[in-house]
Amino acid sequence: MRATNATRQPLLAALLVVPGLLLASAPGLAGGDESEGDTSLPVFGYVEDIAVRALDGELRAKMDSGATTTSIDAREIEEFEKDDEEWVRFEVAHRDSDEMVTLERPVSRTVRIKRHDRSPQKRYVVELALCLGDKWITDEVSLTNREQFSYGLLVGRNHMAGQLLIDPSAKDLQTSRCD
Repeated sequence: MRATNATRQPLLAALLVVPGLLLASAPGLAGGDESEGDTSLPVFGYVEDIAVRALDGELRAKMDSGATTTSIDAREIEEFEKDDEEWVRFEVAHRDSDEMVTLERPVSRTVRIKRHDRSPQKRYVVELALCLGDKWITDEVSLTNREQFSYGLLVGRNHMAGQLLIDPSAKDLQTSRCD
């Protein structure tokens, strides 16, 4: 059975209006004043400047609720052993100076990424602290070359869950306010 224009238009209108009503009725999202006792989560845009503690600076980041794990643009990734543990050394471009900053972290785990029409890729996963609003949140970050992408940091659900909401129509709603 094919939908006619007469049945498509009301359906399309409902699909566009209902999410707006839900957003407007959610606490803290309707644009009203937040009271001191309000426990609503901060709203972030889909692109934000996010501080990375290890860099002592910020990276331009895409907030991606579709990504399970956060990933960072890491170059010159090199595995080594330290105190009988597996560690990794890698470089990240400092956003303000474009200078490469070398970081070393213990390896939390490795993941094998299946890729279409290419061989699987091994990725190292380390722990890094990101400043989301006014909280440092330490969690796993996968190391991968993201130079082909617009943003050097992709913040995944592991850093965001229970901490913030995303407005996919906005950018730069928050600033890093961590001490």
